Amino acid sequence: MRQTVQARTTIAASAGTVFECLADYRQAGIFIEGLEQLTPVGSQTTGEDARFEAILDVGVRTLRTTIVITSLEPRRSITWSSAGADGQSLTFELRPRRGGTTVSLTVTYEPPGGIAGALIAPFVEHTVQHRATGALDRLREHLSPA
Repeated sequence: MRQTVQARTTIAASAGTVFECLADYRQAGIFIEGLEQLTPVGSQTTGEDARFEAILDVGVRTLRTTIVITSLEPRRSITWSSAGADGQSLTFELRPRRGGTTVSLTVTYEPPGGIAGALIAPFVEHTVQHRATGALDRLREHLSPA
């Protein structure tokens, strides 16, 4: 059963500026923790269905996966998803507000299965929550003026 965690922050930048950063694969390392490499598959590098081969450092091992922009609404939302039924997705929703933009991040993931998975589920959820909060912190630091 898929699980979700959420995080939220306010960034002192316009929704357009935040969206441009989130939609630019060259800046994905800001909001995808452990991203070591992201290479376009084909000529499409922006928009819905843009595909990328990714190398991620996930702690104990290196993961190779395909990441796809599965949905986007300019200046409002974007979803980056790892391919496959057990992949993870990051959905960023942007809401303009006075002095900046509220950014909500929803991470959807498939927890490990079986008895061992049930035993470590709280640790996995805590780790995903920590990474979601960290992604927003890095995005805010990158986009907010000093």
